[in-house]
This record gives sequence, structure tokens and C-alpha cells, in this order.
Amino acid sequence: MRFLLTTFAWPSHYYPMVPLGWALRAAGHEVRVASTPSLVDTIIATGLPAVAVGKDIDIAGRARDGKLHDHERRPTDPDRLSGAQQNLVNQMGHTMVEVADAMTDDLVKFAQSWQPDLIVHESITFAAPVAAEVLGIPTVAHAVGMPFAPGMMVRKDGPALLPAYVRLYEKFGVAPRVAPSAWIDPCPPSMRVRGETSAPRLSVRYVPYNGPGVLPTWLVEPPARPRVCITWGTSTVGMIGDAVTNLLSQAIEAVSSLGVDVVLTVSAATRAALGTVPDGVRVAESLPLHMLLPSCRAVVHQGGVGTALTAGIHGVPQLAVTQFSDQLTIGDAIAASGAGHHLLHDETTVERIKSHVVELLDDQERLEAAKGLQREIASQPAPAELVSKLVELAGRRVPARA
Repeated sequence: MRFLLTTFAWPSHYYPMVPLGWALRAAGHEVRVASTPSLVDTIIATGLPAVAVGKDIDIAGRARDGKLHDHERRPTDPDRLSGAQQNLVNQMGHTMVEVADAMTDDLVKFAQSWQPDLIVHESITFAAPVAAEVLGIPTVAHAVGMPFAPGMMVRKDGPALLPAYVRLYEKFGVAPRVAPSAWIDPCPPSMRVRGETSAPRLSVRYVPYNGPGVLPTWLVEPPARPRVCITWGTSTVGMIGDAVTNLLSQAIEAVSSLGVDVVLTVSAATRAALGTVPDGVRVAESLPLHMLLPSCRAVVHQGGVGTALTAGIHGVPQLAVTQFSDQLTIGDAIAASGAGHHLLHDETTVERIKSHVVELLDDQERLEAAKGLQREIASQPAPAELVSKLVELAGRRVPARA
């Protein structure tokens, strides 16, 4: 069978889909991954065939303008969003419709030519359900591992579809698709927001993929002292630029004073923005976390879901220092699991970060909770176990609607 994977051009939203793409290929199915041009090299680096569609939209630029983030904690009940949070959701919706509009023509054209049996799409890549509706095939939405995903939870009084979203479909003479055939959810069950989902949920084990890399020689031998990783991802840096360095510098100062083996893994751009780092801090630019974290005793990070779940699968206690509402949700989930701590950006001092990391290193209960999260993630079905379910879904053609 033929499976089309598609996402907007944001690596952290594509990476959780990569193991499923590998599983489909390994099972003998044809796979293509479609995105806008800036993600093509990233797709190729994962070993999957890339298809460039449409044009790129500067999502990070909108975030830097302050339009796509806030600092409020998100309630677990999606019906209790504050006015500011609902406004944020609407703004994000309009932005992702704009992204979809930039992708849809080319994606539909490719899908009509290649004739996939099913489309698996990142959850807010709205061009995918348009193409699927034109072809009359099922879609499966792939969440990135957050406790919730936009559209996953059923709202009691669901908002009307955005007019711009409806227009995506009107262009092709088809009715809007309001829900996928299924959700693929790599979030561990204990961390999920409770509530009815808009389509059946297919749980899957989070398999960490954080990009390609070469194993450095210093990682071959176990560290002589407890190792602590500090990382701040790439999405946060892209959205708020140099402002991220204040928190990151605090974390580096705090951890480097503890007499532990400190590894700082960041992008080259973030490394340049930091300037001088303390002696004894090993800097590993763009080292994939799934290669580094098995050797670590703790990790300090920005609350990115990929970082949190990669730490989870390796049983590493973690401290999340968060700035955005999505990150706050991850930080709260980590703290609630017992596997770590959570500090909001305006709560941080060097001493507070230091005391939390000391507790992560010394507290056996935190370590046991982290190992419990590791066991829970490992107990979920592997991506390969979803292949037969996707094949079954792919056999169900969707009747065309006027």
C-alpha cells in the first residue's frame, strides 16, 4: 500500500512521525513525506523519500512578533481556556490555515498523481485532510506527544470552523473534514489530559528521534561523575531569539557549580548567542539527545515535548524551565508524574535551579518515578505494531461528499 506522510516545516513536529515512516517502509509499504521546501533536507536525512510542496511560511517570525505564544498555564479542561488562551488558539488556527493554503494546491496535485491509500499528517497540518477529502481516502492525525493536541479533545460547545479553513475545501468543491479517522498518540497515558477524543486513539510508544548525529568518543566510556545535560531545543530559540539566553545562562551557571559532568547541547546559533561558557562545561552542538541522555543522571530543559519524552524513555529525572503555554503543560505533567520539577521562567534564579537539580541527583523517589515513566512508555505498542491497523484503515475508502 501507499502511505503519504505530511507535516508543516517544523522538525520537532516531523520527528515523532519518523519511526512510523520507518516501520511502514520496513513492512514493505511505499512511503512519501511531503512538506514545504525548507524541511526537505531534514526529511532526506531521516532516510525517507521527500516531496516538496508549496512554499514556506515564517511561523517563527509570527511567534517573535508575540502573536503565537503566551505564558498562562493551560487548564486540563479544554472548555475552560481563558479569553487570552482562546485568542491564542484562534491565532494559531489562522496561521496554520495560511500554512495549509500555501501547501494545498501542490499536495493535492501530488496526491492525485501518486494515489496514496492513506494520509498520516501532523495534527495541525490542515492541507492533508483537504487532499484526502479530494481523493476520498482516510486520514490519521499524528500528535507530537503533548498531553493534548489541537482538535484531539471534543469540546462541549465546539467552536465553528474558521471560514478560512472552510475555504480550503471550497476551492476543490468538497465539504470540510472535521475529524480524522484516528489519532496516533505517543504521549504516555498517565500524562494525558482526560476527555473524549474526536476520533479513536491509537496509542504508540514514543521512539526518540532527535536528528542524525555521530557518536563522539567521549560518550563511549561512562562518566566519572554524575552527568547533567542542559538543552534548550531549537523551537524556543527560533520563536524568541536571544531572549532565551538569559534562562539558559542561569541554568548553566547553576549546574556548573555542582561539581558534576555538564554537557550543554544546543544549536550553533544558540551557542553563538551565549558567548563564553564556564570552564568544565562540555559543549556538544546539535548532538541528538537519544545518544546523550542514556549516560545522564538529570536533564535541564525548556519544556519541549521531544526533550521531555526522550528523557522519559531513558528514565532520566528532569527539570523543566518553561516560557510558553505548551511548555507549561509539559512542565506540569513532568512534575505531576514525580519524575521531575517545573519552574516558570519568572520564578527562576540560579539558586532555585541549583537546588532543584541537587534534589534530582539525590532524591531516590524522583529517580524511581522517572524509571516508572520509562516503563510506562516502553509498555506502549511499538510503531511497527500500528502498521496492520493503518493498513486496515487504508482499505476503507471515504465516500465523496458534495
